[in-house]
Amino acid sequence: MQGLATANALIERGEEILLLERDSDVATSTSFANAGMMTPSQSSPWNSPSDIAQILAGIGKVDSPMLMKVDQIPSLFFWGLKFIRNSTPKRFKEISRNLFELANYSKNLTVEFRKRNNVTYDESEKGTLKIYRNSESMNKSISQQEKIFSNLDAVKIINKEELVELEPQLKEIQTELSGGLLFSNDEVGDAYKFCKILEERIRNNGGRILTKTNINKILINKGHVKGIVTERAILEAERVVICSGSWSRELLKKVGLNLPVRPVKGYSLTFDTTGLNNVPNISLVDESIHTAVTSFQNRIRVAGTAEFAGYDDAIHPKRIDYLYRMLENIYPSLYRQLEEGEGKIWHGFRPMSADGLPFIGNTKIEGLFVNCGQGHLGWTLAMGSAALLADQLQFKDSEIDKNPYLASRSL
Repeated sequence: MQGLATANALIERGEEILLLERDSDVATSTSFANAGMMTPSQSSPWNSPSDIAQILAGIGKVDSPMLMKVDQIPSLFFWGLKFIRNSTPKRFKEISRNLFELANYSKNLTVEFRKRNNVTYDESEKGTLKIYRNSESMNKSISQQEKIFSNLDAVKIINKEELVELEPQLKEIQTELSGGLLFSNDEVGDAYKFCKILEERIRNNGGRILTKTNINKILINKGHVKGIVTERAILEAERVVICSGSWSRELLKKVGLNLPVRPVKGYSLTFDTTGLNNVPNISLVDESIHTAVTSFQNRIRVAGTAEFAGYDDAIHPKRIDYLYRMLENIYPSLYRQLEEGEGKIWHGFRPMSADGLPFIGNTKIEGLFVNCGQGHLGWTLAMGSAALLADQLQFKDSEIDKNPYLASRSL
């Protein structure tokens, strides 16, 4: 997503673009079947005290919503120290505000792109609904919204009776709910379809995309980038932008740069809902079980879990069972209509930064730029991050303050 958005932003500004993709198609990795939520409302890092406690509690537990594999602890040690240092109330509030500003900016750019190009990607402007199963967590969330986020007119507090009016499929669990928040400024859509639209725009505007291309080396001479070495050729370039998600760190290590980003694996299950009854009509986040359920046309997707497991591609059955159980907890009637094993399984690696903010812009190596670390807000921040990167590459002022996200803070 970040690579396509960045390439599109640059080509729209008159730059010549060559995009290198290691897979046989674009957006087959982290963007392929993610939750599909564009949610400025969720603009908080994952290093709140409650999140950290849940991560620590999930060490070695494959059925935990947040799992940390024991063999990953050494590689996460120094990253984890930075993660914890940025979890103070002051830093959490500051980072959340920064993320919220970038998320709103990015969401507006996405809507502008959609309207300008007259494209569609199963988008919905109904917003997202966050439900709460106890009043304490709901009140805490309301307080956080008031302290950290602006644009509160886009947030509506809903009691449990109003929840059922808004989403009738919650009636079966109405007695378990305390209420909810409706974030009308959020959107949802199919991130993969959006990426394919970006690909088409890039190609139609003269950009080149090479698939099945692995990068072996970044060429550096006297502190200046000179090109890329792939398996097939040496490509000369005076400017290189690394937008390789969680794998950006591995590429940058080869030139002596330490990017504090780690992969956090997430899963999703997608179900065909054609002909089914009692299908939800609004996308939802259940705060208590860290699960999102996104409604598309004739499809529904359950996404959640965070797994600190390196680049392990193995899919443990208990992780998938967890998502099935979460769907049953939220929409029992829908769950009863589904066959076990019917959901299409996907997993991707979120590039999570130690401080919760993305790294955007130039590094200490002249001509080498990076756009990475958007974590769980990949699509939400994509178009805004791309615009900030393009501004820096072309030495232009940005519409929002770029300083919180500068890559130079670590690179």
